[in-house]
Formats: sequence, C-alpha cells, structure tokens
Amino acid sequence: MSYDLLIKGGTLVDPANTREGQFDLAIAKGKVVSVEREIDPGRAHQVYEAHGRLVLPGLVDTHVHLTPATRAVGFHMLAKAGVTTALDCAGPVEVVLEGMAKKGSGINVAVLNRLTPDGSLSSADAPFSEVQAYVAQSLADGAFGIKLIGGHLPLTPETTAAAMQAANEFHCYTAYHCGTTRQGSNLGGLLEAFDLVGENRLQICHISAYCRGLTHGSPVEECLIALKGLSQRPHLVSESHLGPLNSCWSRLNENGVPYSHVTRTCLLSGGYKADTEGLLAAARDGHLRVQRAYPSEVIYLPQDEGEAYLKETGFETMVSFPVNKRSTAFLCATEKDEAGNFIVTALSTDGGAIPRNFLLSHGMSLVRFNALTLSEFVLKASWAPARMLGLFDKGHLGPGCDADLVVVDSRSHSALLTVVGGQVIMSDGVVLGRGGTLLTTAHGSKALNAQGVDHQVVDLSNSLFYTAPEGFPS
Repeated sequence: MSYDLLIKGGTLVDPANTREGQFDLAIAKGKVVSVEREIDPGRAHQVYEAHGRLVLPGLVDTHVHLTPATRAVGFHMLAKAGVTTALDCAGPVEVVLEGMAKKGSGINVAVLNRLTPDGSLSSADAPFSEVQAYVAQSLADGAFGIKLIGGHLPLTPETTAAAMQAANEFHCYTAYHCGTTRQGSNLGGLLEAFDLVGENRLQICHISAYCRGLTHGSPVEECLIALKGLSQRPHLVSESHLGPLNSCWSRLNENGVPYSHVTRTCLLSGGYKADTEGLLAAARDGHLRVQRAYPSEVIYLPQDEGEAYLKETGFETMVSFPVNKRSTAFLCATEKDEAGNFIVTALSTDGGAIPRNFLLSHGMSLVRFNALTLSEFVLKASWAPARMLGLFDKGHLGPGCDADLVVVDSRSHSALLTVVGGQVIMSDGVVLGRGGTLLTTAHGSKALNAQGVDHQVVDLSNSLFYTAPEGFPS
C-alpha cells in the first residue's frame, strides 16, 4: 500500500489508543492507516520529518467565535494554532458559512445559533412555542444547536429553562454562558444554571469566568464551590480557558449604556462608569483592551490607539478586560474529583477571531509545570471535546480515524503543521487550507445540500454530551 503522507519519527501522544512514544504515522485517503515504530518512507508520496517534535491529534476547541464575517480571519488563526475542529458559540450559521467561503482554512466547524432577546426572540420572556420555533429553524438552516448568552444578553429564568428543554427535545447541542434577568454572569448565575437545567444536557461555558470574586470576594473560594457543583452533576459537560483577558462588545444601546451586561460589570468593577465616558477612560488607562481585525489576524491595539479606534468605529468593536484570574484558570484546568477524573471536561479558548488561541501555548505550559501530563493535555484538548461533539473518528490517531493532527514544537509550544482529513492546511505559520466542513445534524442536511455546502451529519446520540457517563476516564 502507498501513503499520501507519512509523519515520521515524531513523539506521538494518543491517550485514546494508549500510545505515547516515537512512532511513524501513515495517512491515505484522509484516514490514518498505519501507526508503527518504523514505516518505509519509500511508500509515501510525501514525508514530513517530525523527529524531536510532538505529534498530537488535532485540537478540538469547543468554544470559539468566528463572526461577524469581517472577523473571518479567525479561521486562519485557528489553523495556525493547531485547531482542526471548532464549535462556534454565537453564529448565526449563515454568517459562519459566509466567513468560511471568504477566509476558510479547511477546518471543521459546528455552529450554535445564539438565542437572544434582541432579534432571535421577541423579548427576554418569550413563550416556549417561540423558543421551539427558533431552535427548529436554526437546525433546519444547518446549526448544530443553540447558545444561550445570558451573561451578555439575559433571558428570564423561565425562558432560559425553556430553551434548554426545547433543545434537548430536538436532541441537538446546547451551550450556556450563565446569567439571566435574575442572576448575572457570576457564581450566582452558575448555581442558578444547575437548578434551571435539571436533568437536561448542557455545555456550561468557561467555568472560570464565573469565579472572579464578584460574589464571595475570593475567586478561589468561588471556584471551589463551582467545581463541587459540577462534580455532583456528571450529566453536564463543561470547558474552561486559560486566557487572562475576557471579550465583550463595546456597542452601546439607545441609552448610551453598553449593550452587554458583561461589559457593564467589567467597567463598574474596575471603578469606571458603565457608559461612553467610562469606556473611553478605561481604554485610555489601559484597563480596557480594544480588538481590531486586520486581513491577516485580529490583534489588541496598543493602549494609545484604543481610545481613538473606539471613537472611529462608533463603539462597534470588541474589547477585553483583564478579569480572568490565573488561580481559577489553573484550578479549572487541573482539578479532579475523588475518583481521579477531571471535573471540567475540556480545555477551550473562547478564541477563534479573539486573539487568545492558547490551547497549545498555555496548555503545554501546564505540562511543563507538571500540572498535566502530555496524555492528560491531549485528553482535555482533543479526545474529550471530540466525544462531546459526537466525533468518534477525531481526537485520536488510531488506524481508521480521520487524519486530523498537529505537529508541535516541544520547546516553543507552537503548531508547525496542521493536517485535516489528510490535507496539510497549515505549515510553518502559512495557511494553505481553503473552505472547510460544516458539522450539522440531520435536520440541516437538506438545506446544506441545496446550497452546495460541504458538510458532515453528526449523530449526537452516543456523544459525551448526551451520555456523559459518570467517571469519564482521565
């Protein structure tokens, strides 16, 4: 048999198949076909020498943002960071597809359409029938499920619970940035989520974001409470990220107040007014970092340029605050329950078009610190999140699986080569891939076929999201 690509001599780390050591990996027709100590390079059309480098399953990031289409460069940013599959947590799906057509990098993307009181629903207290209709239409359009962004744009507790129920009835995916009209994006919002979800299935986003000391004064104390609550609810999946900066909108409403409740809280907790004056002052002082999208990447502007750009855009941009605590990021990434299983299911970034695609750089730092083993890092950044999304042919490198992988510089912790479906989509920082594959449910296949969109239908029945067995191995 001949091979399309041979990754030779790298240190392969694949906990799903209990492999860690020097192996050659052969790829043909988009699949891994052989993993051996030694494979004849003469049988391969292309050979990549990976000696002294790590060969990992492609990273699966279960929390990214790739919209609006003006920030579609996020597809390239993900490929450069070694991400082969991502869950976009805002949508809408048609905007992600627009960005994929313009700036796609060849990665796989599932999309959650956001459910908000400012367009997708008529109000924060919309009836169950209206929520059902929105979920149904989103799935028909090709979305993987829905995202509740209550921390930014809250719904009532009743409508929030109704949305979780409706999504579970459709057997689609659901993620939640905790917060309602009763509780904010804090520990109280997380504890409220535990009550609202009941026995329904849910991905709770960025666990450490609710542990900033806003409720108890101690971020660590709040984090321990959050982790205890999660450990008591094994039917839920969750993720946390390692970035020090959050991300939110600087957009203002008709009253000159920030549109996002998170933006308001970040301003007030930093001693600034939650208005135009407060945004400009925070940017001037460097407490607020302004994001700007360029054709090649999204960056944080230097402090002296941020205030001017806010004015230039009419406050229509994304901004960040230094509110994510290092202590809680560490705990969420590493803490295990009494049985030795990770409490937070996966590592994510909340990145994509937000410049914090730190799965490799920060995650591997935890390995260097001996807080995670290499296999544990791969579990949290690839294997577990792939199973969350029902992608059993991803997240590992056993023969027969999808040839999605990343070759990593073990010293700089940077991605050197990103491969999706056997195709090199990024090499040495240069993105070669185009387009991509939309991950969808059976509900969306008809519309996507009609549009000629490359897609893969995923059955979530046996996913970790819908089975979430107690004691998922760490």
